Amino acid sequence: MNDKALITQNNMEMLNTLRNTVAPGLTDAEFMLFAEMVKSTGLNPVTKEVWAIKAGGRLQIMTGINGFLRIANSHPMFDGMEVEFEWDDKQLVSATAKVYRKDRRFPAVATAYMNEYGKPSPVWKTMPSVMLSKCAKSLAIREAFVQELGGLYTQEEMPAEFAPPRATTIPQEALIVSEKTGKVIGTKVEPAEAVVDVETGEVFEKIEELPEFMEVKPKAKKSKATTTYYNTETLQGDKLVIAETYLVANNAKRLTETHWRSPIRLEKLTSCIDEAYNE
Repeated sequence: MNDKALITQNNMEMLNTLRNTVAPGLTDAEFMLFAEMVKSTGLNPVTKEVWAIKAGGRLQIMTGINGFLRIANSHPMFDGMEVEFEWDDKQLVSATAKVYRKDRRFPAVATAYMNEYGKPSPVWKTMPSVMLSKCAKSLAIREAFVQELGGLYTQEEMPAEFAPPRATTIPQEALIVSEKTGKVIGTKVEPAEAVVDVETGEVFEKIEELPEFMEVKPKAKKSKATTTYYNTETLQGDKLVIAETYLVANNAKRLTETHWRSPIRLEKLTSCIDEAYNE
């Protein structure tokens, strides 16, 4: 196969991976629009700086606060940012962000209120000022750079259903390449299934071994029939993929983006048990 054909094959494989991970369920036209947004912003979908979802049947392109910060810091007119907090005794009320531009007299100012943006998740309970500041920064950065970020929203300022698509199990597609011309003439579905990591786009053909954080001690007791809640919020990449696969295999039910309910106590995931969670 010549180099040109190899490049074409690699590009098609990457596009198929992206469509199944960071942009699932999109039509061809919607995926092209998503690709244009990726090109114009310079954000990398493979590292989950940008992704696309269908909300209410409509396309919504999303990013995280790091995506907004990357665009702001790379803009020649960006001139710094500051955040202030308002407290009522020990309760956080709001966070206000100011974004400065070299070509404007006044900063872009935006305030995020806790009663509007706060979420009932462990990370919001333990780090409310950090999370609320991300919402305020998102609002202010978008106002300061509306031409670059108009219509683009961050995960932090939106409900949980706007989070990046979770890792999923998909059939593997193999490209059929003509030996004579080197052109791709079709695809075929392999019988094996692959687990895809939405953070890296990496395809795992089969999970052969458990990672260290899921290893069972030699004297581990047999799982008891006790309803147990698990929080996978601290897991990322292949750890998250393996943990969710393990939960599904043991008939656990997803309650939120990060919380699961299992009918038994799973000894391989004791580090993720959330005893404080209540439905």
